[in-house]
Amino acid sequence: MAEPGIDQLLAKVDSKYRLTVVVAKRARQLLQFNFKNTVLEPHEWPKMRTLEGEVPDPNPVDWSMKELLTDRLVIGEDLVPEDRLSKLMESLYPQEEEE
Repeated sequence: MAEPGIDQLLAKVDSKYRLTVVVAKRARQLLQFNFKNTVLEPHEWPKMRTLEGEVPDPNPVDWSMKELLTDRLVIGEDLVPEDRLSKLMESLYPQEEEE
């Protein structure tokens, strides 16, 4: 796993299965909207070292695990249905059309 320890992440959910599902779904959402919908502040973004210096880590799984640790993500059974949430997200973060 990436930077956050599994014990810290498991404390946020009730099972390893739920942790896997939550992180995977959030990673998909982050990729879909080019990380514009992140709950992380710029100084909290996961970083990776390159020859050019530190740059934001392009791995959405790292981002979603870090978001889960901040307690700014709400997970549970009584959330907005995913199709309604997708429509809202698409209106907030319109996709750029590829040529």
